[in-house]
Formats: sequence, C-alpha cells, structure tokens
Amino acid sequence: MPALSRALFDRLCAPGPRLAWLQEWLLGLVWTSERFAQQNPEQYLKEGERQVNELEEIIASAAPKVYDELTSVPVNRELSSFLDGPEPAAVVIFDGLSLREMPALLRLAAQAGLSVVEQGVGLAALPSETVDFVEQRVGCGRVGPSQLGTRRELAERGVAAYYYAYPGERHPLDLQARALLLWSSFPDNTYKDAGARFAEHFAQTQALMGAAWNSTVMALPRDRRILITSDHGYIFLGAGLSFTRDREYLRPLSQHLGGERYTRISKDGEPAVHEDLKVYRDRDVAVLKGRVQLHPPGPGASRLYKHGGMSLMEMLTPWLVLST
Repeated sequence: MPALSRALFDRLCAPGPRLAWLQEWLLGLVWTSERFAQQNPEQYLKEGERQVNELEEIIASAAPKVYDELTSVPVNRELSSFLDGPEPAAVVIFDGLSLREMPALLRLAAQAGLSVVEQGVGLAALPSETVDFVEQRVGCGRVGPSQLGTRRELAERGVAAYYYAYPGERHPLDLQARALLLWSSFPDNTYKDAGARFAEHFAQTQALMGAAWNSTVMALPRDRRILITSDHGYIFLGAGLSFTRDREYLRPLSQHLGGERYTRISKDGEPAVHEDLKVYRDRDVAVLKGRVQLHPPGPGASRLYKHGGMSLMEMLTPWLVLST
C-alpha cells in the first residue's frame, strides 16, 4: 500500500469525523481474516504494523486532529450502555487484546456457532491503561479489575462481575443476574513474560486464546447478547515500525516520561511543549501521540509491546457483538 496515496491523504484531511473510515481501513484492509489465514503469525503482525505505521506517519504530519477523535466514545459503543440495556447481556473483556486479534475472535465465534451482530472498534480510556478504563467506562471508581466482583456500584445495577487470573480459570456464574461481566487477564498477563521482547510472542498468545475463550465466552448462557471487547490494545514497536525520530529530539520526552507512554501532570508536572506529546489538563494526563519510540535506560528499552499512549493500536480495540 503506497504510504502517500492521494486517496488516503484526501480521506484523512477531509472535514468531519474520520473514525468510521479508520475502522473500515483497519478491519477491512489490514487486520483481515484472509491475511490471518494466509500468513504465519509473525508475518501477519509485522506486515499489519508496517501499514499502520505508514498511516500514522501521515496522520502525525498532515492530520493530527485525528487523535482528538480517539478521546470521545461513540454513543453506540458505550460499555455501560451495553451492560445496562433492556435485554440480558454479557460482556467479556480480554485485557490488552488488540485489533489484530479480531480474525481469531471471528474464527472462534464461527466454530461456536455464534452469529456476528456487530463488528467494529471500541475506544480505550485516556491514558490507555486498565484502571482508567475501569473508572471511565465501567463506572466503578479507580480500581483494578480483580476487585470488580465486590463493587457495590455493579451489584446495584444488577451486574455480576468475575475476574479470570489465567486463561483456563473457571467460575460458577450467577445466571439470575441481569448482566454478566467477565474480565480475563489474558493476554495482558503474558506481556510480562521474557518472550514479550520478541515478535514471536504474538504467536504464543494465539496458542492460549482458545483456553481463554472456552473458560469465558463458552461458559455464558446462550440466551444473552455477548459483547467481546478490550480495555486497551498494544502497539508493537519492532524494527522499522515506529516514527523516524532523532534520539536527541526525543530526549526531553524520555527524561520526563521515562519508559512510559504517558505521564500524570499532577504527579510529574506538565512537560515542555513537544509536537509528539498531547496534553489534556482536564484529564490530568500528557500522552505520546502515534508510534513514537522512546529509548529509556534500563530493562524498559527492550520492550517491543507497549501501551498507555495515544496510537491507533493502543486506543482502538475490538468491539464484537455476538448472539445465537
């Protein structure tokens, strides 16, 4: 795909919202079931991330306001609205699942005989961190997902919540609850492994996805509409898959953010103005825009899979509604 095609440039620079087109491009041309079936996992990962990197370089230089569209959730993609809807519902959140896993989800759904009602993208919180998602999207305060089962806010809404610490873990579900919320720590928990420093880690997570699916999605009663989504995605910053930036130019960001892709203003102070950094004072956060690769000292320098910033692969997440 040519990085600077006229059609692509016109799409990004056209007035009005561009989130719908980004969804169409990512799911219809990049992270497709055809590529997922034809390529090995490492090829699929690197080729897709290359295309996304090319697009984001255009966004960063010619249409930076696209990033502001990643801060407002469309009405039909509100997680709380799905949970609190009039019909019995179930939500399965795979922590850290990215758009690149959408073909795997579709394949598992087809094997289970589940029909696709809606396929698209959801939005992570800002910054793209788990506790921020719980606070902003689930409405349970600033807590970790393992605490959701004891939250009064959910119980009062008729929502029974369960946390899955590993892919094969199972829980007896309250089938009388109006809504079920199942939060799996997979695949986020795998990114702490030493293997997450290599592209091959993507293939390793694919081998575990079936177990995570069986213990969550397949345990749900079939009379409910099922939403499968994620709290944030992961960006893969392999060789040649990040913005071309001089290290000296990025040094102020590396010094202020360390190995992270965001910073809390109230804690660390407001950083100096930088074209690769976006400041949201009302949300007490400054975040990296796009596929900027910082080079912090220490073990963080070797991490290729990261989140917390504002890139397409961190902020846009799977949104898959299924039914029988």
